[in-house]
Amino acid sequence: MRRIIALLLSIAGLITAGIIAYQHGAFNNMDFVLYYAIIMAFFGAIVISIEFILNHNRKQKIKSLNARLTAWSSLSYHVKQIGDEAFNELPIGIFLYDNDNLTVKWSNPFANKIFGFDIENALVGQLHEALGTLIKDQVAVTTFAVGDKRYDAISSKNNQAVYLFDVTSREDIKDKYLKRSTALGVIYLDNVEEALSGFDIYEKSNIRGEYLGIITDWIQEHKGYLKLYSEDRMTIAMHYEELQKVMANKFEILNRIREVSAKHRIRISASIGIASWEVSFEELGSLAQNAIELAEKRGGDQAVVNIQNEKIAYFGGKSNASEKSSRVHVRIQSQNFRELIEASSNVVVMGHKFADIDALGAMIGIYKMVTASKKDVKIVFDLPEVDNTVKKIIPYIKEEAQHLYAQLDESKNILRFMNNDTLLVIVDTQSPNIVANQEVYKQAKKIACIDHHRHGENTFESIFMYVEPYASSSVELVAEMMEFYQKDIDLLPIEATIMYGGIIVDTNEFSYRTGTRTFGAAAYLKEHEASSVRVKEWLRLDLDRTLLINELLNSVQVITKEFAVVVDESNVVRDRVLLAQTSQKILEIEGIKAGFTIARVDDESIGISARSYDEINVQIIMEELGGGGHLNSAATQIKNQTIPEVFESLKTLLLREHDEGDERMKVILTEDVKGRGKKDDIIDVANGYGTFLLSSNKAILASDDNIKAIEKEKQLLKEREAQHLALMNKLKQEIESKSVNIFINIGNDGKLFGSVTTKQIVESFEEQTGIRLDKKKVELTSEINSVGIYTATVSLHKDVKAQFEINVLEK
Repeated sequence: MRRIIALLLSIAGLITAGIIAYQHGAFNNMDFVLYYAIIMAFFGAIVISIEFILNHNRKQKIKSLNARLTAWSSLSYHVKQIGDEAFNELPIGIFLYDNDNLTVKWSNPFANKIFGFDIENALVGQLHEALGTLIKDQVAVTTFAVGDKRYDAISSKNNQAVYLFDVTSREDIKDKYLKRSTALGVIYLDNVEEALSGFDIYEKSNIRGEYLGIITDWIQEHKGYLKLYSEDRMTIAMHYEELQKVMANKFEILNRIREVSAKHRIRISASIGIASWEVSFEELGSLAQNAIELAEKRGGDQAVVNIQNEKIAYFGGKSNASEKSSRVHVRIQSQNFRELIEASSNVVVMGHKFADIDALGAMIGIYKMVTASKKDVKIVFDLPEVDNTVKKIIPYIKEEAQHLYAQLDESKNILRFMNNDTLLVIVDTQSPNIVANQEVYKQAKKIACIDHHRHGENTFESIFMYVEPYASSSVELVAEMMEFYQKDIDLLPIEATIMYGGIIVDTNEFSYRTGTRTFGAAAYLKEHEASSVRVKEWLRLDLDRTLLINELLNSVQVITKEFAVVVDESNVVRDRVLLAQTSQKILEIEGIKAGFTIARVDDESIGISARSYDEINVQIIMEELGGGGHLNSAATQIKNQTIPEVFESLKTLLLREHDEGDERMKVILTEDVKGRGKKDDIIDVANGYGTFLLSSNKAILASDDNIKAIEKEKQLLKEREAQHLALMNKLKQEIESKSVNIFINIGNDGKLFGSVTTKQIVESFEEQTGIRLDKKKVELTSEINSVGIYTATVSLHKDVKAQFEINVLEK
């Protein structure tokens, strides 16, 4: 249209120009007339050409449109047929939902087939929890299971639609792939050479063969592969599904090896590290090696399993660590440590929060080595954050070891003492979370660690790490290093006595966790005039604390024949040392092998302190509750729980996980029990845990009579449910045949004063129909604030919803 207008304007312009020329007598000149005629002819040719081109393009466009219309008309029938087939016949479930109340408004036959009933008007979340999450959490895709089938659900938010695709075959292949994926492991037999040193060649060969036979049989049970690469080290491989069975049996192989060791009265145990990741075999081997190293650092006699996307799992660890390093190894470590000190500008020594006498003693030992190398040294010491025994000792240090006392300094001053070449030596802990001061730790560029606790997942990177879980205490390790330091160390009696106290406390006066090396370290300190009497004086409790411990012991509860727990329900904040002292006292009760004390340790945390004899590894128990420690002494702090909740968690853990040698019993759950089953499930549990379930009325014995009674009750419940469902369907029909009239006052603007409530609706419905409804189960599609017809939905059953009309009229 615009081109035609432009053409007409051009013609008008030429004509106008001609008229003007005529008025001025231009046409009297024949040359002008001839020139004007040529221009008009040329312009006419251009106009004709443009018109021809325009007409040609128009015809081509019309022809193309006709062709497309012809194609669409021929395809429309097939498109409609395909659409109908996709909705009704293809194995694709489709349903539309209401975004306000999340109910299904329409569904195709395949969607109904998936759930086994007509899902229209059902709540989306009741179809499957994953579908409710899909819509509410704005997730695009999720996979869920119905029976033995699995489906992908894809949400179209704009259309309020969900598409369901059967992906059972794909998921089965994934499961099969996962089950058949490789788990690679390493097994070390610990302490073999030392343990067999007293046997002749024939006996050594037989005993080694016995261990190897047990391990070979175990691998064959799980269809695995075993390859020796030395007499006491081997690699293993098995499928992931077999690894799951091994974990379910809690690495029973460790117990079998311990039985052989007990039979021959030798201290040989096994350490196992296994990794299962979707990585190259080279990386998988490195992960398996890391796992076995972690098992060794934690003291051996245990298995460490590293599975992709899962927390590292620990099994075993029921015996005390064997001495795996010789005195030669100690000498080498001591020399390396001395070279590290002498290569640093100065040294800072730090222990853990609420430092005890073992941490203080170890720090003093490090201080003496550093001063022997003539390097400046400071000890991180914030007096309010040490335990009461250490506070008692400080006046003696001030009087008898003035130079040592001068090096005890607050963390804020230590920070100014440090530089990039400062060596930070951390003793008696490997966890960054519990070091005495976080700022000092974070400022350090070079860190060394000396500790006797079992290695945990959470540790720090250091350029020197001497960790030996066999040791009784950190002082034991430091005292041995001092003997080989190759520098003259002048240890004062007060300093030797404090170090000796560290050994006394951590061995409970040499009653457990002691070896020949422990007595050797103690003898070294005795040579420097360590006083047992002074240690006893420092460790004595005052009258008030003694009475308080006895008061707490009055509430001791024996959970099983081996475990006892003190629960301080007063909610008074207690210091952690009190908890440890109370747990230690519990061990004096005959037959008790592990004692636990639960009390509030600050305004936000509940603490558990655990002590045991060698037969029970309380470190593993505390690790499962988020803590850690040593085989015989461990602790944890739990936030956002009450004391009864913490006690229940501990009790359940003790009964469920640490009664492995007990006989089994079958029980029927009378309520849902987390991690064990649902109400009316029949489960097989250890006797101890079963007794707990029975005594707490969470289960009954699975006798023939009880099983029959449960089955009968289930059948009756099923019949009652069917009757109730039929009744609700009948009630639905009756409700949907009714409507209710509600009369309201209307303002001048045609609006209601306020809105109609569900209470008004159910009262009017009962008055007009005689049917009483629960107002909590009535939902409105929209707010009622004007005259009109509205719809209400009432939930009668999880699978039954009824709708009725509300006629809102003016009074």
